Amino acid sequence: MSRNPWTASCSAESPGLLAVFPAHIASEKKGLGTGTPRDLHVLCYQHHREMLPKLQVETGKPPVYVCQEDGCLVCYEASGGYFLDTEDPKTLKLEIRPKVRCSHDGRLMYLAEVRPEQRSFRLWKCPECDASYTHQQSEKKAGA
Repeated sequence: MSRNPWTASCSAESPGLLAVFPAHIASEKKGLGTGTPRDLHVLCYQHHREMLPKLQVETGKPPVYVCQEDGCLVCYEASGGYFLDTEDPKTLKLEIRPKVRCSHDGRLMYLAEVRPEQRSFRLWKCPECDASYTHQQSEKKAGA
């Protein structure tokens, strides 16, 4: 399993961050709808932990968000959604990544909140326009 060099240093936990961000909810800071990735507070869809941005200063590209859980390969990029930091074809084939799209602009949304007391609750947010979506919204539409 080969990790990309820009994520290799991100798998270690940063001291103090876990006290600020609970494991099951992204921070309360709201995106400004400007499309600036620094406004995003992305959760790993596997571990429900806040993902940390890894800045790509040398390329000038927006940050890639990396899960804090040891050995987790899940990453998120605002332009392309969730992806795995591996080149292993078997791992890539077996993993089912979420592909929730924004109804306004079609962009891939990120997981922003889960609720342990409501196991099926997932709040997804658009990285561009800050629109949100929950599974409960789709259940209401189906029952209407």
